[in-house]
Amino acid sequence: MLVNYYNAKAGIPAQTDSSGSSTGTGTTGSTKTNSPTGQADAPRAPWAGSSGMLSESDLVTKVLGGQRFINSSAVTSNVVNASPDYNKLFTLYQGLSALEGLATKAQDSKTSALALAAIQRRFTAGMEEVRGYISDTSYDHMALSPGTLTNELKSTVGTARTDTLYTAPAIHSGSATSPVKAFEGDVKFSMSVKKVGTTAPFTVNIDLSDMGTQTRSMSNVVSYINGKLKEQGLQTQFKVNRTPAVPTTTTVNGKTVTLSAGQDSFGLQIKGVTTEAVTMSAPATADSVYVVQTTGDPTITTTKKNADGTSTKTNGVSSQLIKFQTDQSSTTDQPDDPISKVGAKYWVDGEAGQTALPNSVANINDNGTSPDTLANALQTAAGPDGSVYVLANVNNTTDDQTIKGRQDVALIKYDSAGKIVFTRTLGASDSASGLALAVSADGKVAVTGSVTGALDIGVTKTTTYGTGTNTATSTSTTTTSLTGANNTTSDSFVTVYDASGVEQWTQRRGSSGADEATSVTFGDDGSVYVGGRTQGLMQGASGQANGGWDGYVMGFTASGTHKFTIQTGTAQTDTVSQVATDGNTLYVAGVEGGQATLKSYTMGSQVVDKTTTNAQGVTTTTQVTQYSANQTAARNLGGIGGGSISGISVYNGQVYLGGSSGSADLLGGGSNAATSYSGGYDAFALHVDKDLTVTSGDRVAFYGGAGTEKDAKVQFSDGKAWISGQTTGDIAGTTKMNSKDAYLARLNIDSGQVEYQTRYAGTNGTVAPNAIAISKNSSSVLDRLGLPLGKVETTDSKLIIAGTSVRTGDQFYLVDSKTGVKKAVTIDANETMASLAKKINRASGYKLTANVTKVLGKQLDQLDIKPSNKSSEMQIVAGPAGKDALAGLGLDPGLVSNKAGQTMDASSSNYLTSQKAIGLDFDTSINLNSAAGITKALAALKTTMKNVQKAYTYLRYGDPQDSTSTKAGKTGGTVPQYMTDQIANYQAALNRLTGGG
Repeated sequence: MLVNYYNAKAGIPAQTDSSGSSTGTGTTGSTKTNSPTGQADAPRAPWAGSSGMLSESDLVTKVLGGQRFINSSAVTSNVVNASPDYNKLFTLYQGLSALEGLATKAQDSKTSALALAAIQRRFTAGMEEVRGYISDTSYDHMALSPGTLTNELKSTVGTARTDTLYTAPAIHSGSATSPVKAFEGDVKFSMSVKKVGTTAPFTVNIDLSDMGTQTRSMSNVVSYINGKLKEQGLQTQFKVNRTPAVPTTTTVNGKTVTLSAGQDSFGLQIKGVTTEAVTMSAPATADSVYVVQTTGDPTITTTKKNADGTSTKTNGVSSQLIKFQTDQSSTTDQPDDPISKVGAKYWVDGEAGQTALPNSVANINDNGTSPDTLANALQTAAGPDGSVYVLANVNNTTDDQTIKGRQDVALIKYDSAGKIVFTRTLGASDSASGLALAVSADGKVAVTGSVTGALDIGVTKTTTYGTGTNTATSTSTTTTSLTGANNTTSDSFVTVYDASGVEQWTQRRGSSGADEATSVTFGDDGSVYVGGRTQGLMQGASGQANGGWDGYVMGFTASGTHKFTIQTGTAQTDTVSQVATDGNTLYVAGVEGGQATLKSYTMGSQVVDKTTTNAQGVTTTTQVTQYSANQTAARNLGGIGGGSISGISVYNGQVYLGGSSGSADLLGGGSNAATSYSGGYDAFALHVDKDLTVTSGDRVAFYGGAGTEKDAKVQFSDGKAWISGQTTGDIAGTTKMNSKDAYLARLNIDSGQVEYQTRYAGTNGTVAPNAIAISKNSSSVLDRLGLPLGKVETTDSKLIIAGTSVRTGDQFYLVDSKTGVKKAVTIDANETMASLAKKINRASGYKLTANVTKVLGKQLDQLDIKPSNKSSEMQIVAGPAGKDALAGLGLDPGLVSNKAGQTMDASSSNYLTSQKAIGLDFDTSINLNSAAGITKALAALKTTMKNVQKAYTYLRYGDPQDSTSTKAGKTGGTVPQYMTDQIANYQAALNRLTGGG
């Protein structure tokens, strides 16, 4: 009674079935209704359980047998002359149920690989069928939008705003007035400040010994530095950045117990201004070695209960970038030894920095024990400015960038202090893996790997009209679709970025089989050379595939023009592992038939005449450049015993190679081995003459012990080998800590002497280095202070293609929901959020107002899209498959309209002929291609199905209405106390009847 009383007050009719019992799914005997159909009786919904419609499992059986997902004849109604809108809704719901059933079956661990492939195929077909039905079906009383329905659409992805604040990591905990260990000793550095309007930069020298006996606290040191800046008339200032203490807690008998109140932590901040550019330097520097590693045992999991009652298993595996300061220095003085930073875990002597990689990084599997190890590889390379680049595979939003597919490649640039300068994602529509990375002397970056699905290449052309001061420009973007021979087979790709991280060009090349690019290097003229492996004949290669996996190498000009492709190999599993250039000689190292091989090619070019004849018989002669690469030498270096080659260098007339070997046969062993092979897998480094002839100077040195040092990462500096990896046993000169420790060592190949080594542990006793890079003169006292060497970078590019996963040429559509007029919005190479907002306004016929606003709490620009007036509305629709821009921009497809949230007035004269706008939130991007994809698909389908149920509720009952007394009565004022008490008594009685619900 009270329930119906409160419903009546809200304008909701009593909900009873034909017997008078309360129900939400049966028919109603009430004659008065707010249903927009004008009919109180409503068919029983398919989710009622007794509707007579097929169960989800039966639907799965039928669609796997080839039946359609959308089958209106299979939907029945138990109410005569019911609105056809019900039948259409139930038809849609049945199609969605079949999709949900397929996703549930795909998630079942008992489903075989063969069955899963069939499920994935039918799911893809079903998604297209349901999408078409939603798009083509009209309703009498509702206007269903495939996407979201909103009166304001904001992008969840932004591009950089101008920022002048640099926040360094914490270097001290305790008090801002207490002595700071990082400030102890000989602390000297300089700032070169280039001020707008001046020719010569201002030099500010900092020497903390000038502070005399004053306590070197955070506040005192900042005050001293600011005084030096003020003396030069500069506006840049340093500040103390305080992070409040976080208590340490634990759970005892279900209760949270505080173990420690914790301590505040402090770091430095540089508050710059737009008119001053700051560059840091130090008088004493040393070389650095960067190690990218994974720590944690993937077999140790934690189960977490979710709010919806489900459980999620996670492991403690994480990825890190570790910086080591070496004893190699080219300055007069060596910088002081580094110290442990606030929050550092498993710190080891020599460690100058420790940075956690983003959580979105797809972590490396433990020491290659899973076949997915290669697909999840990480690489790193040092930049010429003291920075370091990390190439990672990401499976979720990274650095505020939403990826389009299952996995994407991310290039992350860090400054020498471990702070992210920028992140660039490839923008693959399905999946991509980064496998190799190279940085040129002028700061360009080349990234290679494999890609599945579409990877479109867009080119923007700018045209200028008019002369003098009366000029105007227009842009047009053309797109080349690079989908590969097979959507499910990987192809090789190479992408080159300029020093600021803006994509210059991308090439995708492959064969009819799977292939991937595993190595890359720059030539002196900016040319790019890529090596890899393939299961077919690569584009541009002559001859035929040799069987199994073949190795290949390709060349490209500095602007991305293909030069040549060479394919080599045996009938076994072969690969090109490393490539390097020395002038016009290309060195290619790899493994063929289990043997380590090294080949050299002489590269050349010549200009020739090319004659073409068109359809009209007109002959044209043009000059073109022909490129060549001819093999000049080859050498079998010996059996590698299932090992790998991870590093190459050409130095002082020698070619250096390094990696891991399961054999003592490299260079024949014997007198050529400076140190002996210890068994299992050892790390190795070797060098041979650059003409690849056998000489008495050939030398190989092994590093390892009785355990396994497989998958060693090796890089070279001035003919010395830096080696990093995981070890499972004892190594002479180190102390074993756990069963899977990490090591870092420098090896003199000629003598076999270990000139430097350290060993350290990780989370759960497991740590696995995945990549190593050597950076010249990038360690200094600035590491202690958390400050970068070189230019202080605070602002990234504003370009959309730089700050998001959107690629040049990606699109979305604006569709006028009243006229059906559809206009494409294409992303140009130089597009910014501001220029895109203007495009949206124009393309919508100014029915939308798009503005650029600041993301709350972040220095990012985002789009804010609203209807221009009360009556204007516009559908925002995803772009073509493989080149949709909405996902990368963080924009949901849907209807932007002031009708969102609108309550339909049942007393209106046109109520029965009006259409209520309802958003379905149907995500057309979902698939069943991975475990994460299946989970996402299930969640997305449940959301859409709930929205269909809401649409049914509206059809049956209409919107809740204000009562007549509410409409006519006063609003505002103070409610009398007696009425407040009476309402409270009614509410208490209602709670007792309904169990508090």
